Amino acid sequence: MRNLPRSQLKTFLPPAFIALITYLLRLDYSHLPRTVWGDEPFYLWLGRNWFQGRGYSFAFTGHWDYHHTPGYPFLTAVLTPWAGSMQRASEWNFILFSVILALAVYALARRIYGPRSALAAGLIVALAPATALMPLYWGTMTEPPYLALAFVGLYFAHRALHRFTVRDIVLAAIFLALSYYIRPEAVVYWGAMGLVLGIKALSQPPRWRRLAYPALLGLVFLLILFPYLNRVHQATGTWAISEKVGAHFATAAGLASGRFQQFDIETWGLDSTGLEVRFFSRETADTSAMAYIMADPIGYLKTIYGNLLKLLSLILSPHLLPAFALLFMGLAWWQQSWDKRRFWDELFLVATLLPGISFILFFVQERYIATLLPPLFIWFGHGLILTGDWLRTTLTRLLPSRSTGQRWARHLTWAPLLILLLFFVWWTPRQIGTATNPGSTRPIHDQAAAALAPMVQPGDIVMARYVSIAFEAGAEWVPSPAATIAEAMAFARHKGVRYWAIDGFEAHKLRPQYAPLVDDPQHPPPGLEFVTVIQQGDDEPVVIYRFP
Repeated sequence: MRNLPRSQLKTFLPPAFIALITYLLRLDYSHLPRTVWGDEPFYLWLGRNWFQGRGYSFAFTGHWDYHHTPGYPFLTAVLTPWAGSMQRASEWNFILFSVILALAVYALARRIYGPRSALAAGLIVALAPATALMPLYWGTMTEPPYLALAFVGLYFAHRALHRFTVRDIVLAAIFLALSYYIRPEAVVYWGAMGLVLGIKALSQPPRWRRLAYPALLGLVFLLILFPYLNRVHQATGTWAISEKVGAHFATAAGLASGRFQQFDIETWGLDSTGLEVRFFSRETADTSAMAYIMADPIGYLKTIYGNLLKLLSLILSPHLLPAFALLFMGLAWWQQSWDKRRFWDELFLVATLLPGISFILFFVQERYIATLLPPLFIWFGHGLILTGDWLRTTLTRLLPSRSTGQRWARHLTWAPLLILLLFFVWWTPRQIGTATNPGSTRPIHDQAAAALAPMVQPGDIVMARYVSIAFEAGAEWVPSPAATIAEAMAFARHKGVRYWAIDGFEAHKLRPQYAPLVDDPQHPPPGLEFVTVIQQGDDEPVVIYRFP
């Protein structure tokens, strides 16, 4: 490194520093206690089954899974033998792709605002709670690889925006397609980039020849997606970018309106056969989103409005973006006048917000709108540098010439950024206690898993609404259906269930028909054996039954 020219050293050191800080923090945070819950176990089990030759499916469905794209299952399955466990493989992905995301944001910000603002944006990605900590607790762990691959693709798309080369277009399409294989909403990035590139192509001659470039972006993207889309077509009989859209409308309607029982029934209710829950049933593979919209268009508009308000309230929160960031983002936009290049740069960044904004059509959660953060962090970082420049210039002019104070004032460019980073170092670890929604998973579920683990034999299946109970116990899982007790027991027998874990919140708030199983566990219906009840303080208990 000593032999590198000074200019190369200045180019190399900032991204290397960002990568090192990001890596060390993620490595530290990845060892924090956490529960594997939500969709994360789905991806881990799919990857395990796939690589063990059992097919890309859940054991309890018996058919190829068309809900979850195979990118994250592939990554975790590849890393599991070296990581030692599926959970640790997931955490390795978190570490690796967090570094790539920070570097991709740095590279994109450098192209738009220069090296100092790029350093600020990269360090914010490295230290902010939303990117440094929250993915560990959001229940999927797909955010880091999804955003990392998407923003590498956006970096090449931005290069293409200003010079229209085949190489940049193809690389942009490849990485955007890879991000789709992690999460299918990456298709919105593809559409947004095609739109911006198309507008830019039509704004400058030779107009029609330049339109070949966004067309090439679409062609390469779809060619990479075709094997997966064709496999989905074989499984469902329909061609669709995502088979989750219709089902997502159905389940999100209840969540968006606060009708959680409706969500529970739409997701975990039984299909017409009584042998599968709706979410995993082939009957919902071609669920029409338009049918749900047209059934109550006025109600759907109200849902969009409510989701928009929720997005605004969530984005300015301790987990995502501090409210004072708006001041610096405003400076980034309006402190200097724009030229033509700046106009296209800002239009490009605005377009990258579309995937996060699109969730107002469904349902808004923190992890859904996390895609908004990288461009917001770029503006945030640029605003901090502009503020530091203002401080430096102002004090330099006010203080006596060649004074000690004036010499110190020259370093104030970095003061706002340094203060923010120190704030994040203090603030981010304090978000751990509020990171997980207690309605989704609670410590008592981990205690239930610990009670089950000694009893579970290889191949045993635990039926539970809360998937973490089965995963943490080392068992297979079947979703507990929103049905009558008799229907649930028939479903369990069909699936070969050995244990049934029933949560008190589930029984008292969502499925009152299960309340007798929680309130009077010593007298179960015929065909069930009471095993144990896990109780802690005033928290709702978890009752465990066994099928003889």
